[in-house]
Amino acid sequence: MKPILSLALLVLPLAAAETEPPVVAVPPCCAVTSRAAAMDQDLFADPTRWSFGDKNAWKWEGEKTGRTLQLIAQNTGKPKYRSPFNLAWFEGREWKDFTLTVECRLTKFDAGNNDLCIAFGRAAENRFYYAHLGEKADEPHHQIHIVDDADRKPITRFRTDGTPWKEEQWHRVKIVRNTATGDIGVYFDDMEKPVLTAQDKTLEWGQIGLGSFDDLGEFRNVRIKGTSRDKPSGK
Repeated sequence: MKPILSLALLVLPLAAAETEPPVVAVPPCCAVTSRAAAMDQDLFADPTRWSFGDKNAWKWEGEKTGRTLQLIAQNTGKPKYRSPFNLAWFEGREWKDFTLTVECRLTKFDAGNNDLCIAFGRAAENRFYYAHLGEKADEPHHQIHIVDDADRKPITRFRTDGTPWKEEQWHRVKIVRNTATGDIGVYFDDMEKPVLTAQDKTLEWGQIGLGSFDDLGEFRNVRIKGTSRDKPSGK
């Protein structure tokens, strides 16, 4: 009996560890104590930098620091590959390693698995990552996905049971990306413990995007700190 008991004691800690998120390595450009730390940028300072697949689906409200981007309707078109229908992209700039913070809220609550999405690493029209912050975790929802000239594919390493959206309440979301380690961390309200993590090095430089798979919502106070460059011509 003693060998069996010893084996059981060895297995239990391993099973318990799977419930805890892995450590997400913060890149040097975003570390508070690093000399290489970059200045953060307000991505809503100039609304003309944003592009939309369907301009009628989006609306700007407010000015300067109080500016809000509202997704008010479904995009009339659909992407070539299975991926979010409604995404707005910040044009002319790409990021590699970064910390992105966003305040957002859902404005559509129904019987479905409502969501908002944060996209990043967009190297081409149909090549990017996105964090799907769905209310319930299942095969396509509440995941980190990659779109790589094919339908979205989950690459999630750790996730919680879902995103606790609340009606009429703004929530804070943070995304950390470290291309050296491949780490991706997504945080919701609690900025210390991720709700989604992944590890992938497929894509490197790319654009930042906001939106939803097929729901409605609002975004404000969108700020990013990290390694960036002008978007290469022809991309």
